[in-house]
Amino acid sequence: GLDCSPHRDMISYYTFQHILRLYCFVLFMLCLLMYYNTKDEDDAEDFLPTGHAYQWTSRVKKRLIAHELQDENLNVPVLFYFSYFSKLQNRLDDCETAPSIFDINFSNTYWQLVNIQSPQIFIFSSFLDTRPLSRINVNQYSGPAIRILAMVKGDLEMISEIPLICKVWTGQTVSSAQVQSADLLWYKEWGWNSPDRLQAYLLSCPAADLGRRKTKDPGLPNFVLPAGQRALAIVQDTCERPSNLLLLNEPEKERSEGLAVCLKGLSFPDKDISRDLAEWIEIQFALGVSRIVLYILDVHWRTRLVIKEYSRLYQQKLQVIPISLPGNLPNTPKLRQHFFKMKVNQKRQNEVLAYNDCLMRNINKAKYVALLDLDEVIVPTEEVYDSYCFQNFYFFTKQEGSVSTYFSNANRTRSGTSGEFMKCLHAVEQVRTVHNHLPIHCFSDEESDNCSVEIVDPSLGKLHHYRETCVGILNQKCEELQGNQIQDSLLLRFHPQVQQNLDSSKILEKYLI
Repeated sequence: GLDCSPHRDMISYYTFQHILRLYCFVLFMLCLLMYYNTKDEDDAEDFLPTGHAYQWTSRVKKRLIAHELQDENLNVPVLFYFSYFSKLQNRLDDCETAPSIFDINFSNTYWQLVNIQSPQIFIFSSFLDTRPLSRINVNQYSGPAIRILAMVKGDLEMISEIPLICKVWTGQTVSSAQVQSADLLWYKEWGWNSPDRLQAYLLSCPAADLGRRKTKDPGLPNFVLPAGQRALAIVQDTCERPSNLLLLNEPEKERSEGLAVCLKGLSFPDKDISRDLAEWIEIQFALGVSRIVLYILDVHWRTRLVIKEYSRLYQQKLQVIPISLPGNLPNTPKLRQHFFKMKVNQKRQNEVLAYNDCLMRNINKAKYVALLDLDEVIVPTEEVYDSYCFQNFYFFTKQEGSVSTYFSNANRTRSGTSGEFMKCLHAVEQVRTVHNHLPIHCFSDEESDNCSVEIVDPSLGKLHHYRETCVGILNQKCEELQGNQIQDSLLLRFHPQVQQNLDSSKILEKYLI
């Protein structure tokens, strides 16, 4: 027979080489793990509290858990809590102690209830406003401010009669400031503002002394919070134990000159909007939008997968924020959807809070913010944005499965609908609060909170509104609008770029049948 021993020796040699490489790799990973477990041991306390549940968990794994929890709870200062509790919690007096995140009075997942008998206050998010024109009320206070977005059941406009305090923790400092204003994010002239209805408010506290008051214990360790981690609670007394704790969002240090687009809370539990949403996102980026913020109530499972893919694809350009309805409003997907159809004005009053949240999130991240629906696109005739509000022009479409909503019809209504149907680019540095269609309070006038609005000539840019028919309030005029249409192919020049991006990402190909 044949002598195969040299061949066997060669196999043994390569097997040995493979095992040796595997051994070296495992040894390297163990050394790396040991390095990160001991690195900066004196300055980097465990992110998770000590205790039986975590005593055998490595430092690296603890940090991963903490960051996962922070990503899941955007408005809760999770990293602050883990750092703060391991360093400071047992060394502060009762008036300086922050609540545990497990003692927060959560409501409907994303809201927190303020410990006050009346009115009911559900807080959602908080922001440090450092814009040059920042102020609280006219001729009262000018300077950096803390802004808190809340839904309130009851009258909160007489804020002086309801003493509320912003309490802020920043490392070794604990600061307090009185809530000095409560801006209703709705014009009373519009109606639907009875005290028993949940209304959106922007609460404001001065922030000039933020971080200046040290805690009483001079022997506290040199404690440095994770970047951007300050915590805020709303209380009535500085020494009470808070029932809430929000992450105080801080603006970017360097200002961006781009345009951000906000898409209101998507509620499509049964309808798959994957194709429209993917096209809409690509159209925005093709038009020069630098940042998109999506608010999600509930969407079809396939749409959720597409959003997840786009979040991965555009990590620095697309932010997804889950949201729910506050208080006693319905939150199961189908009942909530029916509630929106039956209670249109209450739906709008809830939407306005998300729009203002988006405005605040884009301080220094964008020069302008646009508040749009999924069936709307602002299309300039030139790539220059130097004005504010765009008239609404309908592009009547039919939902036909695989056909594009935005590129299948190049005909629009000859005349636009202005007024309450417009959508605007809001100058971030000058606008304090917004409604779906127009600004409400602004900084630009030193003598009042009034806003100046300029309507853009349609020859410079239009709001494209893609619907099967007009909105309800225009039903009587809709037949006339549908019968008087002209060709408008401005958006079509972006079709090749949008289609190329859709094809290259393969997101729709992956999830659409």
